Amino acid sequence: MNARATARTLATAFLVAAATMAGPAATTATGATAGDRTRAGAMDFTEVHVWATGVNVRNHPSGTPAFDQCYAFPSRSNCRVVASVSRGTVTAYCQKQGELIADSGYRSRWWTYLESPSGQWGWVNNVYITGDEHLAHVSDCEN
Repeated sequence: MNARATARTLATAFLVAAATMAGPAATTATGATAGDRTRAGAMDFTEVHVWATGVNVRNHPSGTPAFDQCYAFPSRSNCRVVASVSRGTVTAYCQKQGELIADSGYRSRWWTYLESPSGQWGWVNNVYITGDEHLAHVSDCEN
């Protein structure tokens, strides 16, 4: 197992343990509650390929009203830029609908919650990710 996979496994175990100890109202950085994870099973991470350069990764600190608004409807107005990603493979957690983005002849209302190369987690519109508008291999986020 490589270092990145080991770190991801440890982070997942930590989040599940912390949420379980905190009770059903506890939320992870993705906004999923411990109860959601129990119903949905283990958290699934997958890899996605960002084809563009300088793509903004958007989010707010968890536990803030701004984070809740950004999670409820990912958009340029609801989520601030926290990092960027360029042409490469990154880890994704889930996807959900938000603001419609059109660029380079593509359009999408779907946004994927992913980890930037700097370690920041946030939303990237699927228009910048290789695949269909709704990515078949990425789970939908719990609301």
